[in-house]
Order: sequence, then C-alpha cells, then structure tokens
Amino acid sequence: MTRVLVAYATKFGSTREVAAAIARELITSDLDADFAEASGSLVPEDYDAFVIGSPLYGGTWISSAGMFVAIMSERMDGKPVALFSIGTMLLKSSERGRGEHTSFIDRLREVAPSLNVVADDVFAGYFDRANLPWYLRLIDRFSPTPQGDHREWSKIREWTKSLVPIFTAR
Repeated sequence: MTRVLVAYATKFGSTREVAAAIARELITSDLDADFAEASGSLVPEDYDAFVIGSPLYGGTWISSAGMFVAIMSERMDGKPVALFSIGTMLLKSSERGRGEHTSFIDRLREVAPSLNVVADDVFAGYFDRANLPWYLRLIDRFSPTPQGDHREWSKIREWTKSLVPIFTAR
C-alpha cells in the first residue's frame, strides 16, 4: 500500500484542517496517509509520496514548511511530491494569488532541485481579522480582505483525488 505523508505548517489552524481533509481523502482512496506538522522529526524514508503545504504570507510559506522541504528534499529521493498553498490573496486577485504561489514554488525548486514536484495548487483560506497584528489591521482597512472561511472543500477534494493515480503509479 502506498504510504503518503501530508506535512503542513499553520499559524491559526486553517492549513491543519486542509491537511487533515487531504489525508482523509487519500485514505478514502485506499492509500495509507498520515498528516503531521512539518518538522525535522519526520522520516521521509518511511513514505512513498508527499503532500506538503503552508499558508502564504507575503508571497512565502511559513519557514518551518519551507525549511522542511529544503532540508528533507534529498531524503525524499525522487519520490512524488505535491505542494499546496493557502492564501487570502486569491480573494482580492486570483491572478496575483496564483502568481505568488507559482513564484514561491519556483524559488523552492531552486533551493531543492532534487524535489520531484508532480503537482501544485493554491487554495483560498480562512480570514479572521482578529488574528491580524495591529499594524496589519491598519493596512487591511485600506484594502480589506473578506472576512470568513473561503476554503473550497470540493476543489481541495478534487485536487487530492487527482494525486492518487500519480502516487500509485510507482
């Protein structure tokens, strides 16, 4: 049975919920999936494939997820890797949100050239103004992000299902 690690970084829990949904969908598709916060204690050699994600803040992932990919890429040994970002920039400008994701993934590939990226996508996230530090609340007043849960669960499920044949083709 194909073993998949769904690793994530999160600030407020939204990406953890997405990672859990991805793991559940992979399990429903008869894969053995674990999900865990990205850290140096994870053992890539124990897995056949990977899904790794983080929220995008200012065009970059949370450092623990980016570092996990950079440090562990050699140990992933060419196994298939799918990457996802969560962001609210999509809500203001789909083009800009996708551009930030693509730019970050390109930079990640430069840092980890052995990474076998087979798929990547960006999904809208959950936005709670109360989580913002005071200075970002001021900025948000001039270009407000819509409050609430904007995650498209059906899109996340479909993307995850598209990974199954890629992960099981090995």
